[in-house]
Amino acid sequence: MNWDGRLPMSLALGPFLLGFLTSILPYLIEHPFFVEESLKGPVALSALLAIQFAFYPEANTDRKVDLLGGIYVGMFVAFAPQLIFFVWFIPVFLFWLARTSTMARSNFPPFRVGLWIGNGILSGVYFGSILSHFIF
Repeated sequence: MNWDGRLPMSLALGPFLLGFLTSILPYLIEHPFFVEESLKGPVALSALLAIQFAFYPEANTDRKVDLLGGIYVGMFVAFAPQLIFFVWFIPVFLFWLARTSTMARSNFPPFRVGLWIGNGILSGVYFGSILSHFIF
């Protein structure tokens, strides 16, 4: 996927904002699905809503299945080690930030773009949950 040197902001900030907004929900809504100290509810909701990124106009590819597979593999790789290693959110956020700075100049296949989007979603979840934990 090539964007001719310009980074599509809907694919750069959209996943981060989706994760950020879903991570705030446990602090705003009382529902058994959302527990304040758990990330499982926001991650599950983000995984359901992540399908939308494959159909954005900037994601113009014939291989939507590869893009969706990359999103879910990226989310899994960014979330599963968090269950064991508490500080796993730091490498996830740094990887997403570094990849965002080089994404516009590169021509990556849809699966790797999906990995970037999945890491962006989980970066938003991590950042939003830390921020909302201290604010709410």
